[in-house]
Amino acid sequence: MRLILVSNRLPVQWDGTPNVGGLATGLSSFLSHWRSLGNEVVWVGWPGKSIPEKEQKSYIKKMWEEHGTIPVFLKQKLADSFYNGFCNKTIWPLFHYFTSHCEYSDINFESYVEANNEFARSVEAIYQPGDWVWIHDYHLFLLPEILRRLFPDIFLSFFLHIPFPTFEIFRLLPERFRTKILTGVLGADLIGFHTQSYTQYFLRSLLRCLGIENERGIIYYKNHLTKTGAYPMGINVENFIQYSNSKECDTIANEINKNHKNLKQILSVDRLDYTKGVLQRLSAFELFLNQNSNWIKKCKFVLVLVPSRTDVSSYLSMKKAIDEKVGAINGSYGTLDWTPILYQYKGFPFEELVPLYKNTHVMIVTPFRDGMNLVAKEFLVSQNCGMLVLSEMAGASAELPEAILVNPNDLNGMAVAIREAIEMDGNEIQSRNHVMINRLKENTVNDWAKRIYSDTEDLYFKNLAFQTKTLSPKSEILLPPDNKPIFIIFDYDGTLVPFESLPHLAIPKMELLNSLSTLLEFQNVSIAIISGRNRTFLEDTFQNLPLHLVAEHGAWHRAPYGEKWTSLHSSNLEWKGQIKNHLNEFTKRVPGSFTEEKEFSLVWHFRNADPDIGLNAAREMLDELSQISSNSGFFVQRGNKIIEVRDYGTGKGKAAIKIVPNADLNVYVFGDDTTDEDMFRELPDSVISVKIGKSETVAKYRFNAPEEVQQWIHNLIFHLKKETK
Repeated sequence: MRLILVSNRLPVQWDGTPNVGGLATGLSSFLSHWRSLGNEVVWVGWPGKSIPEKEQKSYIKKMWEEHGTIPVFLKQKLADSFYNGFCNKTIWPLFHYFTSHCEYSDINFESYVEANNEFARSVEAIYQPGDWVWIHDYHLFLLPEILRRLFPDIFLSFFLHIPFPTFEIFRLLPERFRTKILTGVLGADLIGFHTQSYTQYFLRSLLRCLGIENERGIIYYKNHLTKTGAYPMGINVENFIQYSNSKECDTIANEINKNHKNLKQILSVDRLDYTKGVLQRLSAFELFLNQNSNWIKKCKFVLVLVPSRTDVSSYLSMKKAIDEKVGAINGSYGTLDWTPILYQYKGFPFEELVPLYKNTHVMIVTPFRDGMNLVAKEFLVSQNCGMLVLSEMAGASAELPEAILVNPNDLNGMAVAIREAIEMDGNEIQSRNHVMINRLKENTVNDWAKRIYSDTEDLYFKNLAFQTKTLSPKSEILLPPDNKPIFIIFDYDGTLVPFESLPHLAIPKMELLNSLSTLLEFQNVSIAIISGRNRTFLEDTFQNLPLHLVAEHGAWHRAPYGEKWTSLHSSNLEWKGQIKNHLNEFTKRVPGSFTEEKEFSLVWHFRNADPDIGLNAAREMLDELSQISSNSGFFVQRGNKIIEVRDYGTGKGKAAIKIVPNADLNVYVFGDDTTDEDMFRELPDSVISVKIGKSETVAKYRFNAPEEVQQWIHNLIFHLKKETK
């Protein structure tokens, strides 16, 4: 199988030299494993530089033959506006909660859209059916939807490596930006996040911004299912442990130890970025020295700062502030034979970083906000005697609770944590680290990627099955195969008519009524409307049509041309008063909701309520009513933006069986809600059942919307007219 991996940057620089750190390093072991199984990898991304048009053809050939990569060509102006603009001046600061750093530029967003389309064109040129396309990170939020339009059956994963913010932060994006981001990423079969919190923030943003709900993390949008979930990224644990235990590593580590005069080593390794909290970390170390003079000349802070975005003025200012802080601390506390901070402004290769980890007694990883932070994990599996001080704002903290967790805004708390870590008993350190290391061994980078692949595959096949059930209203499968009499059952709301904000607004258009009337002119056609609506509504709506009308989910029936309703159910309804009061209490609590009373049922509507408040209240109501419904004479069911409480013994399935003649017929049944599943289940297998909408169903086929039901009626009329000629 071929993996097309798509990210903003290629794993090599424009000149072919490797990219150190980041995604390329994190995925290297998995990609090696993937290739060892006989699979192929194609990496699509921007080379980091504008390539002149006349050189692009030869450049593509060179990058493919030497590195197996496909470059995406962006003109320099577009790249600046897309990457330095929208990605790093809007999404990056916003998703890390640095809202004061955000810019909301339409020009930059247009460049973001254009760049995502350029990436799509590069993937389109090489894509083959059966490829696994795996898109990475916030630069390419729009790409999944674009590729889904081009290739409806594409096998597609998306993973976000940075945090996803809370709804209150995400909503700061202008509506046109945030809508496109949310709908763009929903083109994937799977959307992965590092933590469950990020997943829930995304799902809440979907609900609050677009009104899109989920069922156990699975979203239905544009006739496609997308799974969301937490997939904490791992590292190549075995590789770090093996090298850490090697003689080569010991030699380098011992040399470092001699150079540091056997001082207790405190280590910080980070990329230059305002989200990492490096200045606060230095201030905390300064406070630690101030509060614990006994540790002066007995420890050394090794600060490794990897250069990043050196062309951005704000990063240069931050670098200057860090330089000055290091100088101030060294000037205040340093002596002729001891310098508190060893400052290295450069990246270190794996072979030098692991010995540094191994010698470390206290590792400080305290970002203000971080998607995961793999440095914390690398340290744990490489160290020999060290304790991890970790920000509770880092995604890794969810997996590593045995570390000393700190708030990066609390300088005193961090100073206390440094002391606790540096003075911790060796047995305690070993005990804590043993638990964390074993946990990391169970979720390596290979395990992480395999889970993403497996869950994407699961959703991919669900979508194929889903698409197989979805038919065009003009499909011949849905036409009667012979001249037998036809009996058609329609649900009402969500099937014959779309949902409206208030029930009384959902009335059929004259075109639909005329179509039903025309269909009933054929002598061999009978139609029933089986609805949760009350008798009066159905009678008034379909008064001139000779239909079977069934009200309140099977409680009442009126035959065609009949004037009287007959009860299909009897009850003393002792439960109704108590439950009505219960529903009314929820109505008071949830603005926009209301309770509808029928003879044999009560319905609580929350379609017009705040989506978040309404959904939470509905879950609470379901839980409470389910606990008291047993042997109480009523049944509770969740519907489309409703909670329905109805008398035991009522149900559309039982009603359908009672009114369908016991004869050789072509029977069709159409419904959209959970209440219609009873009909799909209880009617014979020979019945053609059609689900309208998104949710799981036992129906044989599916339509997307009520409009397709009306199209089917038109198609059936055309077919019957043709048959009678």
